[in-house]
Amino acid sequence: MVGLLLVVWAIFIFFFGDPITALYQDWRQHQMAGQLNKEFRQFKPPTPLSRQKNGGLSTAAIRAAALSFSHHARPGQPIGRIEIPRIGISKVFVNGTDWGADLSRGPGRYPQSSWPGLGKVTAIAGHRTTFGAPFRHIDELARGNRIRLLMPYGTFTYRVFAHEIVPSNDWDILHKRGFDTLVLSACHPLYSASHRWIVFARLVSAAAPAS
Repeated sequence: MVGLLLVVWAIFIFFFGDPITALYQDWRQHQMAGQLNKEFRQFKPPTPLSRQKNGGLSTAAIRAAALSFSHHARPGQPIGRIEIPRIGISKVFVNGTDWGADLSRGPGRYPQSSWPGLGKVTAIAGHRTTFGAPFRHIDELARGNRIRLLMPYGTFTYRVFAHEIVPSNDWDILHKRGFDTLVLSACHPLYSASHRWIVFARLVSAAAPAS
């Protein structure tokens, strides 16, 4: 009977993820949402986020705000919210990718990567099987699907343009492409860390911070 229960439990986790670690992440997400709201209220850009004639925000003002925010961001700090409507994701993400301290609470920004609005590569990692598995279905994203990053200094909308499977030690994914790029990263295949499933998206618009 015990053996049968273990098999059933293993099958459940394989198809639906670990419910225990998922509850832990839900609790931490609730905590971090309050912290992030405080960041939104308190952050003041060094220069006004003026609009251009086409309605978009000034590139120079966005860059200045991004640099100001990044200089004060601490490891493990909630720094934004990632929304992926195609797969039903809306998660607070943190500054860092430590397995226990960071990714157990939600997706995390690679410290080696840049910040939205600086014209470089911002990379975010997330679990696919445990701790709520926020990136479990990123392989279902299609070209043109929208991804939004809500930061205290701006709201950035990206469109997916490519997928790639790479070895876990392949850092070429962070190479600059000449435009503001978002990279999503998750272990592949499921329950293995030998490779990573990578999603690439290009910035299409930057707007004022969400209220």
